[in-house]
Amino acid sequence: MDSEHSFYATLDMFSAHINLLERLHGKPALATVSSFSGGFYTGKPQTQDHSHLLGMRAEDPRTRGEPLRLHFRHMAGGYLLTIKNTGDYYNKLISKSWFEILGAKDANTKNPTIFNLMDFQQKVITPETIKPGHTRISLMTANRKHVGGLRLRGSPYLYLAETEEQSKAMFILSVL
Repeated sequence: MDSEHSFYATLDMFSAHINLLERLHGKPALATVSSFSGGFYTGKPQTQDHSHLLGMRAEDPRTRGEPLRLHFRHMAGGYLLTIKNTGDYYNKLISKSWFEILGAKDANTKNPTIFNLMDFQQKVITPETIKPGHTRISLMTANRKHVGGLRLRGSPYLYLAETEEQSKAMFILSVL
């Protein structure tokens, strides 16, 4: 870990709110998702609490919520992201949680997701090139997948997940 290059920031979007689903839609954030595997039906739909998963919601100025506050802990291959909003998920890591969806995980998880900050030319933003204030970025996981929006059959939510480049999201990183 390199604490000299670690920092606190908020992550937001121009036309959407991003946060845990419980903050965007209330708790519990229930979804009834149909399970399919390789084109085969694998059982009746299950209702699950997705409060701990990350998502996005179209911007509505009347309901502007608190931005997602994160600690970006510098590691050898990128950053570990830790939630710093108050509540049940304070100090939890943002990591791949369910399918390709990102969510809050315990800090002692065996395989945490490491993120790289990318600029417009798809170059990694290094600790030396992070600018104070606001910067437009995309996020890429260490296994070269972009972070973007994902819809699941049967769920009313738009999730943040590992996606292909054409589905990547652009974020506003505001260093605190």
